[in-house]
Amino acid sequence: MTPFEMIAQTTQAIAANPSDAAAYKQRAVTLCQMQQYDEAMADLNTLIDTLHTEDAEVFQLRGTLRMNRGDKMGALDDMRKVLDLNPELLQQLSGVFKTKEKGHC
Repeated sequence: MTPFEMIAQTTQAIAANPSDAAAYKQRAVTLCQMQQYDEAMADLNTLIDTLHTEDAEVFQLRGTLRMNRGDKMGALDDMRKVLDLNPELLQQLSGVFKTKEKGHC
């Protein structure tokens, strides 16, 4: 499936069920891969602020996007939440901001 097809499929799923957290997450990941960061951030914010997700991966992705945008405090808050939700990710997070190129998820 192409990224455009994935966007269409997940958008359709969200239209049918606005509480479909899996569809929002998949669309955010796909948008991020397509370098559509504003749209990805909007989906991540919906997952966190509206749907109240407790998915560590969602917070990690938003934290990475925030860091790449220069929002270090927002990124730190998200990464703290990642560790609250899944302390086993500490080793994986180590150095994550050093290895990411600016503008990439």
